Amino acid sequence: MSYEKADWYTDVSLVDDPHAYFDYLRAQGPVVRLPHRNAVAVVGYEETVQLLLDTEHFSEINAVTGGMVELPFPVEGDDIGDQLEANRKQIAFADQIVAEQGPRHADLRSILSRLFTPSRLKQLQPQLAATAEGLIDEFHASGRVDIVRQYGGPYGALVISDLLGLSEGTRAKFRALLEGALPVPMDATHEDMMKNPLVPVGKDLFKLIARRRLANHALMRPLRALLAQEDILNDLAKATYPDGSKPSLVDVTGLAAFLFGAGQDTTNRLLANGFKVIATRPDIQAELRANPARIPDFIEELLRYDGSVKSGGRLCRKTTTLGGVEIKAGTPILMSHMAANRDPARFPDPATFDMDRPRIKEHLAFGRGAHTCIGAPLARREVAVSIERLLARMGNIRLSEAHHGPEGARHFEYEPTYVLRALKALHLEFDPL
Repeated sequence: MSYEKADWYTDVSLVDDPHAYFDYLRAQGPVVRLPHRNAVAVVGYEETVQLLLDTEHFSEINAVTGGMVELPFPVEGDDIGDQLEANRKQIAFADQIVAEQGPRHADLRSILSRLFTPSRLKQLQPQLAATAEGLIDEFHASGRVDIVRQYGGPYGALVISDLLGLSEGTRAKFRALLEGALPVPMDATHEDMMKNPLVPVGKDLFKLIARRRLANHALMRPLRALLAQEDILNDLAKATYPDGSKPSLVDVTGLAAFLFGAGQDTTNRLLANGFKVIATRPDIQAELRANPARIPDFIEELLRYDGSVKSGGRLCRKTTTLGGVEIKAGTPILMSHMAANRDPARFPDPATFDMDRPRIKEHLAFGRGAHTCIGAPLARREVAVSIERLLARMGNIRLSEAHHGPEGARHFEYEPTYVLRALKALHLEFDPL
């Protein structure tokens, strides 16, 4: 197909094979001007690292929307940093932690870091395995599963619920609400965005955290024994920033809801991409069964080869040069972890899945710098536990030819989003073990 006039943000023809599109861009250079939105794509590994680390010239304010960002002011001059911050409330999704920067970002991240301590993740480990086993029980006897809808989606939602210490009732409610959720579909209107299941999830979390904050208020001291609940949400309700100030209820709730948006779907999609490899590469499946100690290497190469995140955004706040290309203030940047991870200048033979690849952990699937994914240790553990338990109970895993076609004529459908590498479904057949 012709990529010359393609628009990454709206062209659904790019969804099935983004790698080919990025190869096309990379053939022109590591930094390429795009034909639409006055945008620039960064597709080289070294240039992507520079972009991620350069907070002087580039802002994360459009991390969610990328080239779809709409600035509420005319761009004039070579430095719009002050204008961006002054108008942040008018820029879509600029209040998300991934779009914040500087002290504000550090403050928000300090609240989340309480959930991802080594001791907390160790405490969560038995629940990861129990959740995996419970979901496998739901489809095991049938010998077939859509790994996206029947395992990965609910698994991610339930693990984040456990991370937050939610009750069984809330856990089940959130699982149902988040089934089939898709962030930032290409054709979504603002009204569609407001119908996102994360909206009711956020409202419920707000109520839960507000009750705990109320119970900890000084005026409620006589009733604290009756009202207080010592749990993870209570810890969040009492949390303070490093300087001792208290975050707003909206901030704390937004962080809790963000975990479902960022953690649930990315884990689901990574698992699906992984089992696509396992189901189509009997040699790899056999190796993982024979030597489960190779599962971490499999995951790292999967993150490089076909990770969950296709693209994010940056906005040039101060005119600069990257990869030999001048980028003016106000220019939106298509930043692709996926493109960087297939740069042959950094990863030889990048289209080959190789668990023995040197420096296998140097991919950018979890980012780099201040915005490195805080949940990366949990995500790795979720996927490792899932692969371990699914392989232990599912023998001879193979693709369903009724859904994906015979060998040599396979077909897969991907969700229409420019953010995630998201299979709509992955139908597997297996021998119950």
